[in-house]
Amino acid sequence: MADNDEIKTESVPETEETVETEETPVKTEEIPAEAAEKADEKQEKPKKKRSNPFKSKKFRHGSLSVVFTVMFIAGVVLINVVLGLVLERFSVEADLTAGSIFTLGAETEDYIRSVNDDVTFYVTTEKDTLKNAGSVYEQVIEFLDKMTVLNRRFKVEYVNLLTDPDFSNRYVEELRSNQIIVQSAKTSRYRILAINDFMKYTLSDGNTYSYTEASMYVNYYGYTVTSYSSKAEEELVSAVQSVSLDDPAVVTFLSGYGESDSSALESILTANAYVTKTVEIERIEAVPAETDILVIHGPTKDYSKESLTKIDEWLSNDGKYGRDLVYIATADAVETPNLDEYLAEWGIEVGKGYVLQSDADHAYYTMGSTLPMMQDIEIKTDTDYYEIMKQSSAAKFVGYPIRPVIPLWETDGNFANKVIASAYGDKCLLYPFTADENWNPTHDDLASYDIIVEASKVMFDSSNNPVFSKIIAVGSDQLFTGYFTTASNYSNGEAALALFDANTEQSGEKIKIIEKSFTAETYQIERSTQLAIGITFAVAIPIIIMVVGIVVWARRRRL
Repeated sequence: MADNDEIKTESVPETEETVETEETPVKTEEIPAEAAEKADEKQEKPKKKRSNPFKSKKFRHGSLSVVFTVMFIAGVVLINVVLGLVLERFSVEADLTAGSIFTLGAETEDYIRSVNDDVTFYVTTEKDTLKNAGSVYEQVIEFLDKMTVLNRRFKVEYVNLLTDPDFSNRYVEELRSNQIIVQSAKTSRYRILAINDFMKYTLSDGNTYSYTEASMYVNYYGYTVTSYSSKAEEELVSAVQSVSLDDPAVVTFLSGYGESDSSALESILTANAYVTKTVEIERIEAVPAETDILVIHGPTKDYSKESLTKIDEWLSNDGKYGRDLVYIATADAVETPNLDEYLAEWGIEVGKGYVLQSDADHAYYTMGSTLPMMQDIEIKTDTDYYEIMKQSSAAKFVGYPIRPVIPLWETDGNFANKVIASAYGDKCLLYPFTADENWNPTHDDLASYDIIVEASKVMFDSSNNPVFSKIIAVGSDQLFTGYFTTASNYSNGEAALALFDANTEQSGEKIKIIEKSFTAETYQIERSTQLAIGITFAVAIPIIIMVVGIVVWARRRRL
């Protein structure tokens, strides 16, 4: 036990001594005196450690909220800008109306895209005023906007004639409000359209009238409007065609011999891209050389020999032929011996009386007349005129009073005649101009009578191809009055156009445009609803988004 005690007493001090000698030298060697003093001071006066505000949770969360909010708002603004540019460049609207009255036809769109011309539409009424004027005016605005989208060379300008009086000085015609001047930069030609004339009204009598005519019948005769449609698309397209064609067909109307009103026929032609002119035949040395078709419309006086010589020289075309005269006889009982003689040289005679139709299926009595002078007219199916007109049974070619056109031969040398149209059947009568109250026809007097005849003269060119000059003789100037040409239940307008299209290269491919009816129920949104939708999407939703963004940012800033 004594030995053990010695061991313990020796070992303990040795251990303590070892600890002291190991720790003390380490402290004195590794830490200098000055550093030790500073360390002691720090321990005596401990300082607060500074935090980096940019690394705090509040800053990080708040900043992210701000960034996300700014990015979201910027994205909304960017999307709006992009959509705005898209809307300007492309048509992305949906037409929810029955019959798609605000939508251009596929053929129209293809044609507008193909026009290689700078075309400007000057509208003589401010846009906002037109928008509040009615459906057809809204339709016109939509069509014009769509055309400028389809063809970047098209543009629309709205003109206030009161604040810009100098604009009217550009044109010879007197300008009014609610007109559209369609002008070409390439050809410098222009056409003036009246928006009111775009409308066609069907009244309670079953006939179709223009705006002016319908207003008269409604206000003074008590008729009511049963339906109405718009031909705005047709009018705008035909105007673009007529001003932008490089070489449109020119139709020259002669005057100076008491010719009847040809405005309805001229309207049909100009609406179908023809250029129409009027010249007084006695005051010119020769028929204008640029004339493609010459028209004599209902002369009530006989033409002089000199005037007929000018016409004949033009038809001859220095022996090259290739020209056409449309002679539309007056329905009046007048004596025109010089004209009669000239027509006879071509194998044509216009009868001295009126054709009466005794077949009740094709005859109509008119107000104030006891004679069935109004009747159906049949276009012969074996002619180019029928093919171009594509007459349908739904719309009849009718007229009164009508003089017969009599072919004097079928062929004679280089002359030939072809019947284009006639009265239906062989149960017709000729009511002479000289008939009195004692006139009493018999069954033996029934016959067939032709109404329109084509007389032609042929020559052969160096390649032995036939070239014709023609006279198309029509039995009455009453066939193509506005009453018949504007009514949808008559095809007189189409028949008149066929006379010209069949004899010009311009006819080509016609754009088929269906009139848009405004009678059908539409799905237009009321103005108050439009305003509410506009405020909701343009103002309310953006404000809500901004408020929500600010609230989210403020709440997350306190985290």
